Amino acid sequence: MTKRYLAKKQANKYLLKHAAVLLFSKDPEKYIPSASLRYIRYEGKEALTGAEHNVVKDQRFENNIPNLIDEVKAFLNASFKDYYFLDLSKGKFRRVPEYPEEAWLEGVVNALCHRSYNSQGSAIYIKHFEDRLEISNSGPLPAQVTIENIKTERFARNPRVARVLEDMGYVRQLNEGVSRIYESMEKSMLSIPEYKQDHGNVYLTLRNKISGHSKTIQENVIATVEDNWGNYSDTQQNIINYLFAHQVATIADLAKFCDAHTNTIRRYLNAFVEQQLLERKSNKQRDPDAQYAFKKY
Repeated sequence: MTKRYLAKKQANKYLLKHAAVLLFSKDPEKYIPSASLRYIRYEGKEALTGAEHNVVKDQRFENNIPNLIDEVKAFLNASFKDYYFLDLSKGKFRRVPEYPEEAWLEGVVNALCHRSYNSQGSAIYIKHFEDRLEISNSGPLPAQVTIENIKTERFARNPRVARVLEDMGYVRQLNEGVSRIYESMEKSMLSIPEYKQDHGNVYLTLRNKISGHSKTIQENVIATVEDNWGNYSDTQQNIINYLFAHQVATIADLAKFCDAHTNTIRRYLNAFVEQQLLERKSNKQRDPDAQYAFKKY
């Protein structure tokens, strides 16, 4: 520890510095209050209070930084959902994670590495909404770093912590972590990360565009579509594509989207219903506003 200046020898004793406590103590909170991380899952897109309180999961993690990173990584991987994109050219569904691991893990590591541990009473927060993930930590951006230059500027508020985490493989040099967050979000076809500084805290928001237009689809539906894709007409493929993106549709919706006659759309929809691929959401035999959706098995 003395080689990394994490401890100082004094009168035949070693005095541990805060960095050593954060990195190796079994219970850093005992010595540094709020040296923890808290995950909160909300039902919906906003945090509500009172009678509309919508917290469905509240988990606190207390450990040294390396173990905390490993615990949070396993927890979040189990918490996030998978979604699908339909490749129209191949008729295959591609599984896409709710958020790329490289982005949120870098966000968590950066928060642990660069937070102001002198600001007591405020843990690192991961707030998980339906459409976004917010990671916040106490303390303003360090030194010369700004929201505008955060991708390229290099500075560590806790250099000893950063150096050890780099030795352990959790942190990369030259501020690569922030750039990797941007790159991994772009590769996953998600919106660019959003950084902001407010009331002495730094916030990173990762938005999940996928959840806004394509929900989880049943394995049975995937298998049926992929097995029969080559036999579907262009109109049938367009019907499936529209329903995949919008979840439900009427005959009029599909006729407009497919540029086809309503009788043609109705015939295809009836066939899909008979094949147990779709279900018709109406009790009326003749209902022009009846909605169709993928069948729930």
